[in-house]
Amino acid sequence: MTGIMTSARRAGITGAVAGVLVTTLAAASLAAEVRVGEDARSTVSLTVYNQDLALISETRRIDLPSGQSKLAVVGLPASLLPQTARIGGEGFRVLEQSFDANLVSQQRLLEASVGQDVRVIRTHPTTGEETLVTARLISVSQGIVLQIGDRIETSVPGRIVFDRIPEGLREKPTLVTSIESQAGGESELALRYLTGGLSWSADYVAELNEAEDRLDLSAMVTLRNNTTSRFEDAALRLVAGQVNLRTHAPADSSPAMMMRSEAKFAGAAEADMSAPQSVSDRYVYDLARPVAIGARETKQISLLSADGVAVAKSYRFDGLASAHGGANEIGPVNASITLEIENGEETGLGLPLPAGVVRVYQADRAGSLFLGEDSLSHTPKGEKAELRLGDAFDITARAKHTAVDRISRDTYESEQEIVVENAKGEAVSVEVAGFFPQGWKMLTETSPHEKETANQVVWKLEVPAGGSTALTYRVRVSRQ
Repeated sequence: MTGIMTSARRAGITGAVAGVLVTTLAAASLAAEVRVGEDARSTVSLTVYNQDLALISETRRIDLPSGQSKLAVVGLPASLLPQTARIGGEGFRVLEQSFDANLVSQQRLLEASVGQDVRVIRTHPTTGEETLVTARLISVSQGIVLQIGDRIETSVPGRIVFDRIPEGLREKPTLVTSIESQAGGESELALRYLTGGLSWSADYVAELNEAEDRLDLSAMVTLRNNTTSRFEDAALRLVAGQVNLRTHAPADSSPAMMMRSEAKFAGAAEADMSAPQSVSDRYVYDLARPVAIGARETKQISLLSADGVAVAKSYRFDGLASAHGGANEIGPVNASITLEIENGEETGLGLPLPAGVVRVYQADRAGSLFLGEDSLSHTPKGEKAELRLGDAFDITARAKHTAVDRISRDTYESEQEIVVENAKGEAVSVEVAGFFPQGWKMLTETSPHEKETANQVVWKLEVPAGGSTALTYRVRVSRQ
């Protein structure tokens, strides 16, 4: 022992653990478990939501022992919600189950081995010769403490080797299920669970034509797998819409219902993804072919395309019109640019559009120009979508209050002039919007207004090329 310690001192090996070697031996407590690995998976289907949530349904082949046994189902995401996991199948019944995600790591190996003997390998710095010594692991709190012979070491003189994985640690997240089977034999296990870490969104590309009255629209699904699991040959469903989350298990977890759901799912997956189904107030998109997505992978899949979609371009000023008087003139401010799309068959669409980001481009003499992007909310068939792309360089407006008169303690009148200027080479239509407080009444105006809400109005003005148009109005506000 003295020779070994002297050799270690000559080597001058101090500091933290240089490495951890694990020789995997089957733990006695795991001998009774039946491992159900990913290689036993026969089918898998992913139903992915917009909100970092997915419902996973899969089947795995298994050779059951008779009597009571434990199934160790591996290859599951660490983000699995344990209370939602349900196992079913023919020929066995479930007694209890637990989700074990206490995975092997250097720190957990050390923590699980406190109070036990480990082996330390020391390497001679000159000859490379390795020597092996047995040590007792006393503590790993705020550093490793070893007892080697009659000495206490606080700096590990080499690397620690473990003979086995300590009981209670696993290489992968594992669903451990105690079952009872009368006859045993070959069976198919049906598994269903909710997990975080999977989500999807739509990314649209819109190519606006030169006349700016039609566009070609295409969409890709961006599928994100931030889990620790890989899914091969999976049927894929995408659900548009939010669901309320209480993290409780599905209501019906009987094996028969699970198998019926799986069969229905497999049939639905054959539909074209461009033809969404309305299911319980949500839209479901099915991919016609199986998909493979790895752990931590992001994948894009074609969703839909539509050419020649009718679009209306408009210019708008928000917040210029106001009943609150002020001495200072506002402006010049630039008009915002909006593309309006009617989601109907007559305009070239007529499909439920899932939420996502729309990026708009337009061809020019040099190639293509990016015009801007905006978020699109879930847009059902028959509804209107508006995309705000930025500000118009050549369309500006100035606003000033020309009069504010107090009529009584609770009533006043306000007069405002708004001048819109158009430096473009063609006439444009412009919307001027304003918000008035409760109790307002329009007295005079040079152009008629429309009500968008009870307190929000909009004027639609025609502005000639290279010219301007003035809007003057007077409004009375009575506070009651």
